[in-house]
Amino acid sequence: MTGFLVFFGRGGTGDVERRLDGIRVAIGRTLLRRAIEAGFDPVVAVTRDDEASAAFSSAGAAVDESETQPFHFGSELARIIEARRLDRVLAIGAGAGALLDVEQLRAIRIELESSDALVLSNNYYSADLVAFTPTSALRAIALPAADNPLPRLLHQQAGLPSRQLVRSSATLLDVDTPADATVLRRHPACPRGVAQLDVWEKELGSRVDALMRLITTPERELLVAGRVGAPVWTYLESQTACRVRMLAEERGMQAAGRDVSGRARTALGFLYQQVGPRAFFERMRELGDGMLFDTRVLFAHLGWRPTAAERFASDLFDAEAIAHPALREFTAAARDVGMPLLLGGQALVSGVLWTMVEAAWAGHPEEAA
Repeated sequence: MTGFLVFFGRGGTGDVERRLDGIRVAIGRTLLRRAIEAGFDPVVAVTRDDEASAAFSSAGAAVDESETQPFHFGSELARIIEARRLDRVLAIGAGAGALLDVEQLRAIRIELESSDALVLSNNYYSADLVAFTPTSALRAIALPAADNPLPRLLHQQAGLPSRQLVRSSATLLDVDTPADATVLRRHPACPRGVAQLDVWEKELGSRVDALMRLITTPERELLVAGRVGAPVWTYLESQTACRVRMLAEERGMQAAGRDVSGRARTALGFLYQQVGPRAFFERMRELGDGMLFDTRVLFAHLGWRPTAAERFASDLFDAEAIAHPALREFTAAARDVGMPLLLGGQALVSGVLWTMVEAAWAGHPEEAA
């Protein structure tokens, strides 16, 4: 049997977290319906949330309440595989895969069912989607608390052959922040149920649209900073009309624990410490006509530990909502720099950027404005 598992847990109690959770539930519901059409069986949603359970059940999925407290991904995965006697499985977090269509899902299922041993992932080092066979390989690894290291563990500890899925907006996009959701809404393949939800148009819409126009305009320059992988860099070089200036730093920062240990370092962090927030963003404006900034690398370099609510407030340029004095200054300077700028996490310079380029060439932002 080839199972399909969607995992969902609440991100937090703040307004932004609740709205993001609603979007992630809508994505998960769409994905479950497509998985059923693609021939997966059983199709299961793993959650303890009543609202999500109702939405996922309406999509035709079985609901399995997670049992670990706090939630432990590896233990839950092993428990469900054993209880349902699954030989092959695809596991994905709600929020990922919004642009995966039925044919792409069917192709993954067929490849799994044609293989004796294989692990597929959207990212070998930090996965949101993992599909593998045989499921008995889980017994050979140290079960991870989160899904991100699973493909690497199955390859290195259990010896499964590993392959990464073809990089695309469909495989890379994972909605974790307001910018992610606001960009997704502009993609022509955005699921209808997601496109109808309230995203952050007032705060971010004009910024996204300006960046999309920049992407399709020759002689303009886009600055991208953060944990950028080579596939995204290659894609931008061939698929944008503008020039691209890339500052790629600290790939694998979280997987290696460099953010927690305090060892993360970035050239932009040294510059920020030298010149301060206002002059820093003035320098960024000299380097490009618009910018996508994975700020979590800078925060780690500076030793900042903002709460999730403060990180999201910064992503939304809401300096007044931030108690952390240094982050408040950073956010105010970013808001006032006078160029189109988006702030966020690693997804911003990966799946979100890929999605933005596709949407720009599809005729947006004019249709989405």
